[in-house]
Amino acid sequence: MKKGRLAYYITPHGLGHAVRSLEVIRHLLQIEPNLEIFVVTTLPEFLLDHKLRKSLSLREKQMDIGLVQLDSLQFDLDLSRQAVESLRHHRDALVEEEIHFLKTNEISAVVADIPFLPFVAASQQSIPAIGIGNFTWDWIYNAYAASDPRWAPLVDWIGECYQKCGLFLQLPMHGDCSVFPNIKDVPLVARLAKRNRDETRNILHLQPDQRLYLVSFAYLDLDETAQKRVQDITNAVFLYKYPLNFQFDNGICLDQHPLTYEDVVAAVDGVITKPGYGIVADCLAHGTPIIYTDRGFFPEYDILVQEIEKQLTTVYLSSSDLYGGRWKSAIMQLDSQTRTIPDIPCNGAEVCAEIILQHLS
Repeated sequence: MKKGRLAYYITPHGLGHAVRSLEVIRHLLQIEPNLEIFVVTTLPEFLLDHKLRKSLSLREKQMDIGLVQLDSLQFDLDLSRQAVESLRHHRDALVEEEIHFLKTNEISAVVADIPFLPFVAASQQSIPAIGIGNFTWDWIYNAYAASDPRWAPLVDWIGECYQKCGLFLQLPMHGDCSVFPNIKDVPLVARLAKRNRDETRNILHLQPDQRLYLVSFAYLDLDETAQKRVQDITNAVFLYKYPLNFQFDNGICLDQHPLTYEDVVAAVDGVITKPGYGIVADCLAHGTPIIYTDRGFFPEYDILVQEIEKQLTTVYLSSSDLYGGRWKSAIMQLDSQTRTIPDIPCNGAEVCAEIILQHLS
């Protein structure tokens, strides 16, 4: 058995980074069950399934900002920039703290998706450092620097941090990641359903021909009028999961059912969501149609939209119609289209895990 301790850093921005990181971690532990993994993040623990949680050491520490979200779709760029500036101001202390953590816990390798400061700490300790992702924060922030030059020095600083990464595992649907000196392309990291469509629907006490849609957001507040409009879509059932909390009669909360998210994605007629890597990867893996909405100016968005429109059956739903519960027209349009099934490799988690293990001393 390979010995070593791994520190795995996960950005707090969104849930997609956590979803794919946990899939890589799951494969790491399948290959090397005795591997010690320290997950460093500020993401909520509800993302970790019970079995995986037993095998991990969790450390609550924020090593990057991402964007300051107001809800699932809206973010505050000014607050985001101020938060990144504060991170830069405290960078020396943060790096020293990470060096102490790495030394104290005898960490053999560092993986990050995709905080940048861990690469600095690992470099100073001559510890192998691996990045995984489909974009970098300097690439994201550089798009904002075009209209706000205060982002420019932050972009340069973050790029310098990324350059200390030894190997970057570049996922499909990626932006410009050329800041990394050593890049290796890997397949899509996606979760695969264990149950078939009929099994999942039986667990939910639904008929095989029932129209079924998954509402996939971290947060989505719908007022009473909006929920009434959704409830009036009488030929459909809508599934959702904590922390979403809806009151319409044709909704089912998944938290009381023994189903994985990927089981549900594989069983529904469509997913209503914003394009993010995690849910897009799940839909690509199962050929699940998507009703997608806008999410503000975020450079990754256009790349993901281009991919789902090429590979899947899709319909666009404006954010105003999403918040207003005006979903019926989009659902009817989705149902009228022929379902497209993509053929793409989805074994990225296994590939990434094997590469990471090669770097453990």
